[in-house]
Amino acid sequence: MDNFAKICLDNGGKITPLIIPKEYNNGLGLMNPSVLNKDGKIIVNLRAVNYTFYHSEKKLFQHPYGPLTYLHPENDIKLRTWNYYLELDDDNEITRVNKIDTSKFPDKELWDFIGLEDARLFEWEGKFYMSGVRRDTDTIGTGRMEICEIEVDKDSVKQISQWRIPNPPPDNSYCEKNWMPVIDRPYHYIKWSNPTEVVKIDLENKTCETVFIDDKSSGINFRGGSQVVPWKEYYIAITHEVDLTKSETGRKDAIYSHRILLWDKNFKLLKYSEEFSIMGGHVEFCTGLAQKGNDFLMTFGFQDNAAYILQFPEKVFAEILCIEDLSSQEISVNADWKTTNHPTMEFTTSIDVKNGCVVDCVFCPQRTLQESYKGERFLSLENFKKSVDKIPKEVRITFAGFTEPWLNPKCTEMVLYAHEKGHQISIFTTGIGMTIKDLDRIKHIPFAGYPNGNFTLHLPDSERKAKHPITNKYVKLIEYFGELRNDINNFQIMAMGPIHDSVSHVFPTAHSPEMWSRAGNLSREMILKPELLNRANEFKSIYHGEEPKTCGCLEKLYHNVVLPNGDVSLCCMDYGLKHIIGNIFEQSYEEVVPKNNSCFNLCKFCENGVKPNE
Repeated sequence: MDNFAKICLDNGGKITPLIIPKEYNNGLGLMNPSVLNKDGKIIVNLRAVNYTFYHSEKKLFQHPYGPLTYLHPENDIKLRTWNYYLELDDDNEITRVNKIDTSKFPDKELWDFIGLEDARLFEWEGKFYMSGVRRDTDTIGTGRMEICEIEVDKDSVKQISQWRIPNPPPDNSYCEKNWMPVIDRPYHYIKWSNPTEVVKIDLENKTCETVFIDDKSSGINFRGGSQVVPWKEYYIAITHEVDLTKSETGRKDAIYSHRILLWDKNFKLLKYSEEFSIMGGHVEFCTGLAQKGNDFLMTFGFQDNAAYILQFPEKVFAEILCIEDLSSQEISVNADWKTTNHPTMEFTTSIDVKNGCVVDCVFCPQRTLQESYKGERFLSLENFKKSVDKIPKEVRITFAGFTEPWLNPKCTEMVLYAHEKGHQISIFTTGIGMTIKDLDRIKHIPFAGYPNGNFTLHLPDSERKAKHPITNKYVKLIEYFGELRNDINNFQIMAMGPIHDSVSHVFPTAHSPEMWSRAGNLSREMILKPELLNRANEFKSIYHGEEPKTCGCLEKLYHNVVLPNGDVSLCCMDYGLKHIIGNIFEQSYEEVVPKNNSCFNLCKFCENGVKPNE
C-alpha cells in the first residue's frame, strides 16, 4: 500500500491537521500524537520539539549534511521534547490546549535527547497515564520506558507521578522504546512483536516481568507504534519498521513503513498487513489508535514537522486483513523468507543464447550466461502471470535479472500485472526496447526504493563500456525521461563512465557504481570476452576462503532470479547458473526459496558473503 490515508479517504474517512497556536512552540516541529477515547471525549497528546526536521524525500535537494537533517536553534543543539494535552470536538478540531506541567519532575539533561518522547495515552483502573521513552538520565542515552500519571484540572494538566520501567531481568539492554500499552489490560504492554512478548508492570513493587512469549515468529522486525486496542474478538495495533540507510555520500537516511497487526485475546499473532506508507512519505510515525463508534482514529506524525488525526470506518481494517475469512485461514508466520524486510524476486524476461543481450556491458558476464542457459528465449506473459500469482505480495518484483528487461516485448504488460496484483515494483533498465508509450503506461507506479530498488536508468557512457544501440528514437526516449525525472517515484540514473554525447544534454552526469567481479564470474568471462583483459584493474574481486558463507545482503537469501524457463537462480550474481534452487512454474514460492542461513559456494566469491548468523 502506497498511501493508506488515501484508501481511508476513498472509504469515507477524513484527515485533520493538529496545529496549536505558534506561541506554544515558536512554530517549530509538532509530531507523533497519540489519541485516546476517554468516555466519549477524544484526547490527544501532541509532541512538540525545539527543532525543525528536514528530509529530502527523493534526494533531489539534499542538505550538505545529507538527506536527513535536524535544524536546531543556534543556542541549543539538544533535541528537546514537550508534551501538550489536547481535547477535540466531534469534527476532530482542537477545543483545548494545555502544556503538560512536568515541573515536579524536572529533566536531568545528561544526554542530547531530553524529555518524554512519543508518549502513548491510556487509562488503567480509572487513572490517566502517558508512557514513552526517556533517554536523558545518563551520559550515554540509555533508553527506558516511563509511565507517568496525569491529572487534568479545569485550567491545567499536571504530571503527578513518574516511574522509569526496568526491562524484565536481566535489565541490561541499551534502549527500550515504543512499548505498546494494552488498553483494556491494566499494566500490560506488548513489548515486542517478533515474536510477540507481553510484559506486566507492578507500580507498587516497581517490577516488570514477561508474562507471555509467542512460540512463533513472523521473521519481520515489527516495532511498536500505537496502543493495542480491543476490536471485535481481537487485539489490533499499528506497528512500524525502519530502514536506517545511508545516502550516496555516506550520510544518514531513513525510511519508515507501517503495518496493521491482529492478535487473538491470548496474544497469538493471527495476521498482519503488507507494509504501507501513511501519506507517501519516507519519514512517518504512528503513535495512536482509538475507536470512535464504528470508526477508528489514527494519529501520526509526518517528517517530524506535522501531526494529523485520520478518521476512517472500521471496514478499512476488515477489508485489508480479510477478517471475514480469518476463521477459515491457516495463518503462517514462520516462513524463512520473512526473516528479511526486503524479499525480492527478479525476473529475467529473455535470454538470447545466440546473440546475448544487445547492450553487452563489458562488466556483465553475458558469454557465461549464454553458455549455461537452456530453454525458451522469452518469458511468456502467461508464464509470468502464473509465477507472480504464486509469489506472496510482500515480495518485491524487480525487472532486471541478467539481461535488459525490455528486450521482451511483453515487459510493460508484466510490470503492470505485478503492480495490479499488489507487489512493490522496481526496475533496472537501459531503456533499450522501451518506447515512450511504454513509459507513459508505467510512470504512475510508485516504484519501491531502498534497498536495491528504485527506477534506475542505465545511460550510455562515452567509453562504450555499455554498448547501447543509440538511435534517434532512443534519444527521444531519454529526453522524455528527462521531462519526467521529478515525476517518477524513486527515479535515479547511473552510467559506467562519463555520459555519452548523444544524451549528455539531458543528463550531464550520473553516478558510476563500483564494479565487482560478479562473485568470480568475470574471471571466467575474460576467457570468453577478451575485451575484459584490458579492464581487469577496473573491477574488484574477493575470495573469503573455504569457510562456509551465506548472503549478507539486506534481502539475505531472498533476492532470487526467475529465468524464462521458470528456473530460479539463487541471486543476480549467478550468471553461470550453478545455483538453480527450483522452478517457479512447477513449485510453490516457499518450496523454491532456500532455508535461512544456507551456505553456497557462490557466496565465497561475493563481496556480500558472510558467516551464517553473522
